Amino acid sequence: MPTILIAEDNLDAMESLTEVLRTEGYAVLAAQDGQVAIEIAKVFKPDVVLTDIDMPNLDGLSLCFQIKANADLENIPVVLLSGRLPIYQPEGVFDVIQKPMLIEEVLSSVRAAVRHSKTSRMESEICTS
Repeated sequence: MPTILIAEDNLDAMESLTEVLRTEGYAVLAAQDGQVAIEIAKVFKPDVVLTDIDMPNLDGLSLCFQIKANADLENIPVVLLSGRLPIYQPEGVFDVIQKPMLIEEVLSSVRAAVRHSKTSRMESEICTS
């Protein structure tokens, strides 16, 4: 069962995403800010990180950059959620989804990110064996 880490400071949004993803068969980890999310990611190494951009302590972009800078986490796809889209998709970001989110758009992005994560992990294992 793929694991999705949600980093979202809005409890209602976090609970909604958690419910939808669990219903789809994903294991879900949750954090209310980026700093807690990076610590969870280091321990559990989720398949995908789904993060709000605007959060306290460590925003979603900084979370993404820290994940990509960590050799143990760098292959984890990061999907950004934002009420205000960046003009560009930042390097290292798998996808950007605008709030308010359409559930099917989130699920489609998560499915694609999980496929990407599995492929990256298989390639990494082949390279290290």
